[in-house]
Amino acid sequence: MRVNSDDFVAVATIGRPFGLNGACSLFVIGETLLDSSFPMKLWVGNEEAVKEITLLEISGGNNLRCVFEGVNDRDEADLLKNSTLYLEKERLPELEDGEYYFRDLLGLSIESETGEVLGTVKDVFNYPTTDAFDVKLLNGKTITIPFNKEIVKKVIVGEKKIVVDNDKISELTF
Repeated sequence: MRVNSDDFVAVATIGRPFGLNGACSLFVIGETLLDSSFPMKLWVGNEEAVKEITLLEISGGNNLRCVFEGVNDRDEADLLKNSTLYLEKERLPELEDGEYYFRDLLGLSIESETGEVLGTVKDVFNYPTTDAFDVKLLNGKTITIPFNKEIVKKVIVGEKKIVVDNDKISELTF
């Protein structure tokens, strides 16, 4: 089966094997998996081909580990390395007002507080210390903007825009 971005969302990337019993390191995208109950049916693979897999547990603090049904040794875990875990969009939890998923930010216009269009969101990242997004500026350059209250003033998904502090953005583009 092929992944269709209208129906699926990436929720994690599987890292290298951890130990000898089939566990893998895990790099989550957002908080969906961390807020879920297990076992959980997901899809594993890449955009070209995926197969169903059951995630049994996630453990660890800063260095997450996961265990899958039917993956019982290091060699089987190694076959999953660098694969992406996908969830059907229809199974994503409902959000409260003012909340949004990373995928909702893609393509949004970046505007200054005075309404000047600066660029467009091209990608969103969940780094260990902060969330950030890449913006393609109107001049063709790409910058990475940390997603914090000092810089991001408003996210208005319905109007397809993110309002930012122009002075802070100027510091990033020097």
